[in-house]
Amino acid sequence: MATAILHSLKQGAYTAIALYVVFIAVVTVASMHPQLTAPDSVAAQSSLVQLDRAAVDTKVRAS
Repeated sequence: MATAILHSLKQGAYTAIALYVVFIAVVTVASMHPQLTAPDSVAAQSSLVQLDRAAVDTKVRAS
């Protein structure tokens, strides 16, 4: 019985360590690539580019 409890505690510890390592890896990758954490700003930038193109097209047609 004590062996089973000890084995269960070891498995829990291994699982906790593995999850911690994955967490650190995700945080590291996210901090090295900020564009991964801010997809809204990329969408906003592309919509601004489209608006600028539309404004240029309108000016060309008006002249």
